[in-house]
Amino acid sequence: MLLWILALLAGAGLAYLTYRQQPSGPAAPVIALRAVAGVAVAALLLNVPLGPSQPLAPWVGVDVSASWATVGGAEGWARAREVVDSLRAEGADSLFVFGDSVRADSLPTVPTDRNSRVGALIDAAIAVGRPLVLVTDGAVDDPDRVARLPRGSALRVIAATPRPDAAIALLDAPGGALGGDTISVRLLTKAGAAGAAAGSVTLRLDDRVIQTAPLAALEPFEEREVRIEVPVPANDATRRLSAALGGGDAVQENDTASAELVVSGAAAATFISSAPDQDARFALAVLRGTRRGPVQGFWRVAPGQWRVDGSLRPVTEQAVRSAAASSPLLVLHGDTAIFGAPRSLTTRALVLLAPPPVAEDYYPVGTGDSPLAAVLAGVPWDSLPPLDVAATPARGYSAVVARRARRFDERSVITLEDGPRRSALIAASGLWRWKLRGGRAADAYNAVWGSIFDWVGADLSNAATRDRANGAAGRSEYVPRRATVREGAVGDGVPLDQAPRALGAWWLAAIAIAALCAEWLLRRKIGLR
Repeated sequence: MLLWILALLAGAGLAYLTYRQQPSGPAAPVIALRAVAGVAVAALLLNVPLGPSQPLAPWVGVDVSASWATVGGAEGWARAREVVDSLRAEGADSLFVFGDSVRADSLPTVPTDRNSRVGALIDAAIAVGRPLVLVTDGAVDDPDRVARLPRGSALRVIAATPRPDAAIALLDAPGGALGGDTISVRLLTKAGAAGAAAGSVTLRLDDRVIQTAPLAALEPFEEREVRIEVPVPANDATRRLSAALGGGDAVQENDTASAELVVSGAAAATFISSAPDQDARFALAVLRGTRRGPVQGFWRVAPGQWRVDGSLRPVTEQAVRSAAASSPLLVLHGDTAIFGAPRSLTTRALVLLAPPPVAEDYYPVGTGDSPLAAVLAGVPWDSLPPLDVAATPARGYSAVVARRARRFDERSVITLEDGPRRSALIAASGLWRWKLRGGRAADAYNAVWGSIFDWVGADLSNAATRDRANGAAGRSEYVPRRATVREGAVGDGVPLDQAPRALGAWWLAAIAIAALCAEWLLRRKIGLR
């Protein structure tokens, strides 16, 4: 309606400006024709609606991830199919399924996708202004984006009778170990919406049972941790750690988990910290996730006193020096000159973490011109917590850049040096805040540190580590979790207006031309020039 009012005002204004000096009597028909032509032209320019708008038929998006098994199994999936059939009978438009990807497809007999990613479908609905009805078990990977859907969208969360179920949510073990050493394996068990009965968990190294630990009954969504010490055989080999729940429950797919363990006589990387803190802790975890082979860590807990990461057994300073000298990838944190010039300590790849004193906040703003620029292109720099950054000499590649207050005094957070042996200098502290924030900030932390370790130690293969990570991601859909979305209407985006528009109406142009022609003839008839 507002556009039509503007068109009428434009037509009246055009007629007034044209004939304000003319007498009103004989010129009245001419003025009216000029107003009609002006309204028609303005309507075309403003693309005014020519009829009442009608709501678009919504798309239907169906979650086809394996997580249906944990919220009712076949019963829940049967109800989901019934809901989809009723939506389509009510006039819903295209049917899409989402999980590992978004595709226009028919519903599978059993949902088996290894993820619940709905972001791409939401982006498509927003782009065309199409309302979207999502049929899901309630656990989607990107729930924060659902609120951006166009108005008229809705969530249909299928509720089914919960069944007692326990799952191995996490098998946390190092990717490698030194032969003859002892590693700590952490098992995290979790119950579903109906809790879980008492049972047991068994850990094996290859076919040998390491330990069977009892598990008490679990309340709904309760988590329980079990730690088991595993003695590693001395011979070099790639072994398999596997865990299994005993007792039986509703979902068998989440009762087992496994991971590869590379046993070697030499470490693939060494992490040494003279001032252990959160930055060192989280960086060591990422280092272990990117190296194929054992990663050894050493902490200085007091002057002259060193401990081995994990077991915290004492170790001599000379043993730490020897480990640093023989390691193909050395990471030094804290006082990087504790053993003298760091570049003389090893002849292999080197990463230096030199935390500066606490000072003004520096905010990461992007990547520099470095070999990691493409890898880090998708990092959300504007949403990351600030850092403490030291001023460093301008040499090598600047991989990550930060600015004070995002505007002043640009400094390099990470500097890379290429050559026969690669090195990286991280003259900053506070990156642990990214990890603790979770979500996209934690993903950025993993991306930054993972790319540093991969680039500096490029001669080492990490294919096995990627396989382990992919396997863990696939299992996560079978692990019970609370719903991340609720049933009901959602969306604050603007839906597409389906009303017919002026740009498709040729007859408005015809009216404008006819009115202008008639006006010209009448002007001549009444003697106006």
